[in-house]
Amino acid sequence: MHIVVLSTQDNYTVGLRRAAASISREYSLEVTVAVYMAADLADPERRARIEADLQRADFVLGAMLFGESYVRPLVTMIEPLTCPVAIIMSNPALTKLTHLGKFNLGNKGDANDGHGGMMQALKPKHGHGEASRQLKLVKNLTRILKYLPGRFRDLHSYIVLHQFWVHNSPENLQRMLCLLIERYVPGMKGRLPVEEPYLYPDVALWHPDAPAPFPDLKSYQKWRKQRRQKLDKGIVGLLSLRVIALCDNVAHLSALIRALEARGIEARLAYTATLDNRPALEAFFHERAPASKKGGFFSAGHHAASTPAKPATVDLLVTTSGFSLAGGMAQSRPAEARAALEALDVPFLQTIPLVFQRVEGWEQDERGLSPMHLAMNVALAELEGAAEPLVYGGPSGESGVAVPIPAQIERFADRVARRLRLAHTPNAAKKVGLVLFNYPPNLGSIGTAAYLDVFASVFRLLQTMQTEGYTVDLPEDAEALRRMVVEGNALVHGTDANVGAMLNVEEYRRLFPEYVAIEPHWGQAPGELLSDGKRLFIQGRQFGNVFIGIQPTFGYERDPMRMLMARDASPHHGFAAFYTWLDRVFGADAVVHIGTHGALEFMPGKQAGLGPTCWPTRLLGNLPNIYYYCVNNPSEGTIAKRRGAATLVSYLVPPVQQAGLYKGLLQLKDSLESYRTKPDQNLLASIVAQAERIGLRTPEDEMLADEEAAAYLAALSHELLQVEQRLIPVGLHVLGKPPAGEELVDILNLVATFQRPAGAATLPEQVAQALGLEYAALRERIAHDVEAQAQWRTIDDVCRKTIQQLVEAGPDAAERVLSSDVNLASTNLTALWAMLNDLLARLRTEGELAGLMRALGNGYIPPSPGNDVVRNPDVVPTGRNIHGLDPYRMPSEAAQVTGTACVEELLANVVQSEGSLPETVALVLWGTDNIKTGGEGVAQALALLGARAISDELGKIADVTLIPLAELGRPRIDVVCTVSGIFRDLMAHQAMLIDKAARLAATADEPLNANFVRKHALAQAATLGIALEEAAARVFSNAPGSYGANVNHVVEQSTWEDDAQLGEVFLERKGFAMTPSGEWREARPLLEQTLGTVQATFQNIDSVETGISDVDHYYEYLGGVTKSVEKLTGIRPTVMVAEVEAFSGPGSGRVRPLAQMVRLESRAKLLNPKWFEGMLAHGYEGAHEIEIRLSNTYGWSATADAVDGWVYQGFAETYLLDEAMRERLARLNPQATAGMARRLLEASERGFWETDEATLDQLRGIYADLEDRLEGVTG
Repeated sequence: MHIVVLSTQDNYTVGLRRAAASISREYSLEVTVAVYMAADLADPERRARIEADLQRADFVLGAMLFGESYVRPLVTMIEPLTCPVAIIMSNPALTKLTHLGKFNLGNKGDANDGHGGMMQALKPKHGHGEASRQLKLVKNLTRILKYLPGRFRDLHSYIVLHQFWVHNSPENLQRMLCLLIERYVPGMKGRLPVEEPYLYPDVALWHPDAPAPFPDLKSYQKWRKQRRQKLDKGIVGLLSLRVIALCDNVAHLSALIRALEARGIEARLAYTATLDNRPALEAFFHERAPASKKGGFFSAGHHAASTPAKPATVDLLVTTSGFSLAGGMAQSRPAEARAALEALDVPFLQTIPLVFQRVEGWEQDERGLSPMHLAMNVALAELEGAAEPLVYGGPSGESGVAVPIPAQIERFADRVARRLRLAHTPNAAKKVGLVLFNYPPNLGSIGTAAYLDVFASVFRLLQTMQTEGYTVDLPEDAEALRRMVVEGNALVHGTDANVGAMLNVEEYRRLFPEYVAIEPHWGQAPGELLSDGKRLFIQGRQFGNVFIGIQPTFGYERDPMRMLMARDASPHHGFAAFYTWLDRVFGADAVVHIGTHGALEFMPGKQAGLGPTCWPTRLLGNLPNIYYYCVNNPSEGTIAKRRGAATLVSYLVPPVQQAGLYKGLLQLKDSLESYRTKPDQNLLASIVAQAERIGLRTPEDEMLADEEAAAYLAALSHELLQVEQRLIPVGLHVLGKPPAGEELVDILNLVATFQRPAGAATLPEQVAQALGLEYAALRERIAHDVEAQAQWRTIDDVCRKTIQQLVEAGPDAAERVLSSDVNLASTNLTALWAMLNDLLARLRTEGELAGLMRALGNGYIPPSPGNDVVRNPDVVPTGRNIHGLDPYRMPSEAAQVTGTACVEELLANVVQSEGSLPETVALVLWGTDNIKTGGEGVAQALALLGARAISDELGKIADVTLIPLAELGRPRIDVVCTVSGIFRDLMAHQAMLIDKAARLAATADEPLNANFVRKHALAQAATLGIALEEAAARVFSNAPGSYGANVNHVVEQSTWEDDAQLGEVFLERKGFAMTPSGEWREARPLLEQTLGTVQATFQNIDSVETGISDVDHYYEYLGGVTKSVEKLTGIRPTVMVAEVEAFSGPGSGRVRPLAQMVRLESRAKLLNPKWFEGMLAHGYEGAHEIEIRLSNTYGWSATADAVDGWVYQGFAETYLLDEAMRERLARLNPQATAGMARRLLEASERGFWETDEATLDQLRGIYADLEDRLEGVTG
């Protein structure tokens, strides 16, 4: 007889096979058991074997089957079977296929005969203790049902199978097989014993050397005492599941425990019967007697634990099952887990046993962990605040026997030991490395990070550390700190910053034997970078027990084209020496990376689930890594967590304000107001001239008729309104300084304006309604109606005045404003005031410095969503461990609605520009904006293809289907998705959905003029000589473990000779296509073929805080793909961008041409005194930020020719030709100021800016003078 078992839990394989062999021996039967993992379905050969085995099975048992990638195929395979089938603890689509004798879960009639009530009782209810309730119910039911005949006996079999499965000792597995054979295999009745399962404790302590699990802490401690082991380095609480601990397949788990014990650490492993581990925390990891209650993570108590806190009896908590703390893959409950972890208040780490991969497969897989592993075993635990995901073992070979991965287990034990050292070292003795960044190198960028005033922040941090008892030699102020770190002895060594230490080459080789893997790329140690040929320089400076170091750069500046085209690479010797010195010489107890972001986590290696030869693993060594990360960047932050073993501590972005008007823009507004009051032809001519001078629109005919003049002036006024009310971040954030005063008003005013998916009217909508205006219609009219513009300004003024009163005096004062100004009743505002008041309290809470102190003090850092505060106010208070989203909830329903609407607007814009629908759109997808919007970019890709996402029975996004052409109402647009390496890593499920939708479209039997995907894929298959399914691949990215299109590096270093080189870099980096199994294969010819059909390129803009000139990644990706299309076709495509709707400005759609967006951003930020004075208030770093915006604007010239000449002219006049401003900049940051002059001259040399020779001569003189000054400083 043959039994087929399907599961995701490979730890049953050995026990089931041994049980079958034992039954065969004892009862002279031929019993075979075939155990298959759900992941086997991804392999065509294994899938065929499963199908064949199911056809000849005498019984089919399935358990723990939830993933959509295998649920649907299994339904198709199992549904036709006539043999008995039992599916337990799985997706409802599978469990309803259960049919045992007369019991059939798919038969609705059974619900009326008594089965229904019993099954209803077994349905899970939410709440702590629910798992225990279910287990107790199962026990009671089995006692009753085994004495009842017919269907009730079959129901007993079904229920008792749950007990056998969760009490999976070798003896119980044998009893389970005996019951199934005796009851459901013909001719076997009475031939085998039918016994009830032996029931183990639901919660217990387990050790591989103990004779049995311990039901209580007292008996465990007594056994420990008898062993006389010296375990005095700390206690680690390990969490597992009973089904793992009881099975006879735990070599990897045993090895984990013994590695810790070998280091003098007590490994206290507790198991639970269910996927809710909280009962184990309460039973074994807390003191038994309650102590006084603690507050929550922050003193304000907004995120306080919901249960009384008891002192923890462990120093560290580690989950070893791969699952989250509470709820598992089907019903994750991160909020409840967070409350339990806050009460325990120790770091929460995650180790992962392979389930969906063999150890050999993981070792060879460039991705590391499979998409299924990432979603179920990494992403969900991150929602609870888990850190350092590390693979430590799993099934090996065909046998399925679990084996440890020795190098990984040793690394885990060493890292735990280092964390315990941090926990037990007094603050006065702790050594901490603070790591600053230097990118781009040599441009006055040392100690800069996204949105952060780094030196002011580090100075506040040092003050806090000193107050907390750390040994810190505190400089006089932040500027003195900067000079000591950046200048110091840099003159002597010819380095970018002070050299704080040196590592001779012999010591480097001894301490870092992996140097041999660097030499093929960078030559023999010590190499040329940060070296004098004998020693390696460690840049930075020591301040007591704190070393402030400068992370070395990637090394691209030496030979960027060679490095960018390399398929494999390594850090240089100087980079490796930096972390080696921090770890092994300075002896840091922890390293703290300051700001978004560095290079460590982007070094080559697996995407996730890194192995011992991955460069981030090698470089970081055993250092605990704490990372200050901007709260609005969850995607790159997640890479730091997964690849850099980082615990994140979030910081806020600077507040956003309306840009306002200045200089010529303000004069033009005054002239428009004058004309509106008293029309005059001479004044009209003056207005036209003023607009022309500042680069705004001018009419084709200077002699305008009255009607034409009115339309022109209304459009001109609208352009000014867009600039005036454009939201811009002002200045930089300083750690530990929450927003106050007008900053709070700015934030809350924007939050009150933002339309939420719940659909409640925003404050402007309610004010408009009180004024008798229809809000949506008003927004439509603003672009061409001067009266509507005035009404809009009135609404904006009332809203700001209201929020001002809310911040200063509370809701009652705010309501008085609304009542007196617009007669708006307070009854409509209760929910809004509650939300804003709560947000106000959280914004005022300081968590950033407290969060780092907590991390260094061995505390738990609670999780937080990563987003901007407007879209998701739950991101504050900052100082928490930011995460992404549950990948199976994306794209959300709201994202699908807004994404589809945005696509229709995009297509309408292209039709207006080009006269017809595009056949292909090149879409850039990033992780960050998709996390923030719930997957709107993914929804846009599906909408272009004419597809939609569908959910499974558990509400998870599971599959895609094509929208019928009749319903779609237009052709299917071909889409080429070039996705960032981060999107590839974090959103493999979403990439596979897009990939599947493209393949469905390519194989749909539809007319080619209504399905451009099929039209192009057929042609590409013929041209390349490949199968249609292969030609239908439409998702492209880097090779696994590689990041970036790197067009930006070539532009920044000015190393390209012609435009085609920029496209070449992009194509070389992004020429890997996703396969249906989620792997990435080199496919540059297909990428070129698909891009050759593109008429439009498109990308979403991340947020109001991050515009297209704020970071170089926008032109790196959107500019890179645009230049590639131009290289391949000879024609520059239409380039479009889309903003978040609430930020797109009054009277504007979401989608704009790129050049229009560059103009708007240049006026609102680059040339705006409000913006640049806000930056210059931060001195050195502010000057650097200005230079960066110029360089990024220049990047748009290089890649998309999207910058008007007046932008460069305005920059030159504002910053460099004005002597007072130039000297001010040169005093603050001479390198950045010289970089500005150099960039303007290059813009002219490359033909991006035409100006007079006198201006160029003046700029050449300025540049030469600045260079002379720098050479005078540097010798």
